[in-house]
Amino acid sequence: MNVFSVKFHPARGLLGIVVAIVACSALWAPLATGQTPGIHTAPVVVQGNRVKPFLHYPIGQYRLFRTDANGVAVAIPFQIDEINDWGDYVLDQGSDITAKTGNGLFDLQDELVFMGDDVGPIKAPKKWPGPTPAGVFELKLTYTGKNDVGPQEGAVYVAVYFGTPPPLSTKKYVVFNRDQAEVITSRYRYGFDQKNWLVSRKVEMRPAGASSVDQFLPLLDSTTFYLKADLKYFLTLEVNHASINSELEAWKLGPVRSLVRVSFHYSIMKLNFELGMYTEISFFSNAVFLPAIMFNPIDGQKSLNRGSGFYYGISLRDNPSQYDIASNMPPYKEAGMLDFLKPDEKMEPMYWVTAAGKDRMLYMEITPSKQMRQLGAIPSIYREDKAGAEIVGRSSAAAKPLGLSPVNLALYFDMTKFSQGEHVMAFRLFFENSKDANRLTNFKNLSNWDIQANRI
Repeated sequence: MNVFSVKFHPARGLLGIVVAIVACSALWAPLATGQTPGIHTAPVVVQGNRVKPFLHYPIGQYRLFRTDANGVAVAIPFQIDEINDWGDYVLDQGSDITAKTGNGLFDLQDELVFMGDDVGPIKAPKKWPGPTPAGVFELKLTYTGKNDVGPQEGAVYVAVYFGTPPPLSTKKYVVFNRDQAEVITSRYRYGFDQKNWLVSRKVEMRPAGASSVDQFLPLLDSTTFYLKADLKYFLTLEVNHASINSELEAWKLGPVRSLVRVSFHYSIMKLNFELGMYTEISFFSNAVFLPAIMFNPIDGQKSLNRGSGFYYGISLRDNPSQYDIASNMPPYKEAGMLDFLKPDEKMEPMYWVTAAGKDRMLYMEITPSKQMRQLGAIPSIYREDKAGAEIVGRSSAAAKPLGLSPVNLALYFDMTKFSQGEHVMAFRLFFENSKDANRLTNFKNLSNWDIQANRI
């Protein structure tokens, strides 16, 4: 099964819940061009405990291959990302806060990352570039679901070298330009706002068949989030991205994904305490894996009034009515005095939303924990059928609720449904610059892929 490991540590404060959705707009980025079709078009992230036969060698001694029609091993892009004893990624650029916390070996908690497009046939290589590896391991991916989703199985081959290994693949799926604060792929470009890393300054798409590498079309005009905590018998807090200080703390660049660690700081003077937190976000060529562990210090059911909640919203350049939007999330409704009379929403094991335009497609999955589903802490979807130009005049500097902020599409959570303590919620986002039903099916069926590792 594909392992999508993105963490949030340690969200010490009410705002920790919000940050889990902050990067929803963070990368509309499909695959690099010129790829030979593999098992699917999504990233594959495999934790070391799933591939024990080839662990504990120095990371620099590994290479990853697929086998071509002539039995030749062809190098494919990959990376091994270390995770330290505290559960944080070992990031080698920016602050050295985690740079020296790895041991340089591929261990149980570390992650092997490659793209599903690069997975080849189950056929052990007969010819190797450069020296023959000291050990070869087959990593077989098999589709176990009932539906037909492209090839039913495939494999990559992990080679370990005791001497000098052959050169790495030169192909890169994603590039993070720190100076410009941009994530760039063959199809999309996402620009961070360096004054506030919680929001974007631009999200653009390169049209299919574009003649220039610099040809992009604007997708989003702005992004924002908003949190309202109406504490019983006390005060009301309203917070948005402008209320929080944030900075890019550290990062790691790889050919398959870029990892960034962003820290956040917020002082609540009236309460005389501070909230500090950080998050690690993975950027792939066609996906963003978001934080999944959140800590809430307030029992929403006991301490918050109705109307307390948070949302993450975007301003699409086009009117949302120009997209085919589908979801199993309930529609957003303003809190009212008679909420207790409303029947409880049916709880789903996973919530999803798709937005398909004539030349683009977004798919997002949110998987709340069993505890969250029991409490009814599930997302709802907000939509306002106005183009970005119609709502651009609404101020984004002040914290505003839905309908008063520059947002025409948003996810909303009722904070009165969150109990005190830690909550687990898995986020997976996938993006394409084409309307392709087959790829959408691939995304929805990733949990049906099984992975096995064997020495050959």
